[in-house]
Amino acid sequence: MTRSLSLTIILYALGVALICVVVALAGRPRPPAVTVALVIAEVAAAGQALVDGARLVGGRHGPEVAANVGYLVTSLIVLPVAVAAVRLDPGRWGSVAVAIGCLLLSVVSIRLHQTIGVPGAHA
Repeated sequence: MTRSLSLTIILYALGVALICVVVALAGRPRPPAVTVALVIAEVAAAGQALVDGARLVGGRHGPEVAANVGYLVTSLIVLPVAVAAVRLDPGRWGSVAVAIGCLLLSVVSIRLHQTIGVPGAHA
């Protein structure tokens, strides 16, 4: 489940980032659907954090426990920080900042999956 959840979050966040980049290039304000998409991405990231946290507590972890905990925390705060930073800027640069937040969530999800110690995670 962890592998498919990670892949889903990665692809979904990349899709939201792509939408934000297209909106920014068009010079239009972010549509409300982007906010809904960000909430969905955050809920998925929280689910991933719960699953991986349970694995850590259960003793099923790789050698990089501290790094994994750092990625768990980062995966939960990257989108709220990006959205809070651009809350009052629905324009082009706000969309770019949200896209960067989504890209960061993708990278953090990849690293989280790699450091949890799942067999085949580095493949």
